[in-house]
Amino acid sequence: MGGVRVGIALLVLLGSGALAACGGADGVDAGPAPAGAAPSLGPGKYAGDDPVRPTLPATRGPVLHMDNKYTYTVQVLDAMTTLSMPGEPPPAGTTALALLLRVEADPPNRRISPPIQYLGIDYPSREEDLSQYIGTVLEGRKSYLTEDQLLFGGEDAEGVDVLAANTVYYTRAWQLVSEKADLKGASLCEVAVAGRKNCIPIGAIRAG
Repeated sequence: MGGVRVGIALLVLLGSGALAACGGADGVDAGPAPAGAAPSLGPGKYAGDDPVRPTLPATRGPVLHMDNKYTYTVQVLDAMTTLSMPGEPPPAGTTALALLLRVEADPPNRRISPPIQYLGIDYPSREEDLSQYIGTVLEGRKSYLTEDQLLFGGEDAEGVDVLAANTVYYTRAWQLVSEKADLKGASLCEVAVAGRKNCIPIGAIRAG
């Protein structure tokens, strides 16, 4: 049943909202939160009757360390191909490869604004599949949510684009790929890094 709950939560995220960022990025710094604490950002507290609290999938594999305007870490929790996504649907012959990502400032005691243009999905047929629709970087994402907001907030969960200190966030990001793309061994990579390849494996990809 845990897997069903997670699947439903992820589909709700993809089917709601638009690409525009939600509130919370007003630049006001309330100071560091206690370690492990999450800020109160609207609906998203568990109020169910089930004594077993639903949880997110475990993180997969290694951590991707990002060192650009802001320094932070990224990990993959889930990956799926889907035609259901916010905004304009995927053009004919394409689908969206959507990732559920865990993001945290590194070091964690700083507020950050991690840009998606520094991340891209690499896969065996990417070079062959490039077109006016299929590119090399992530093309969109939802606002960042805490774990409770992601699991229980639904459409009313108010995410942020500036991440508070000492808080773990999650976001759904996606990139268009060909419906016939070879995605075996796909990786999430830091783009435009001269002289080195900074990637982590995505792992299993399911059909959404």
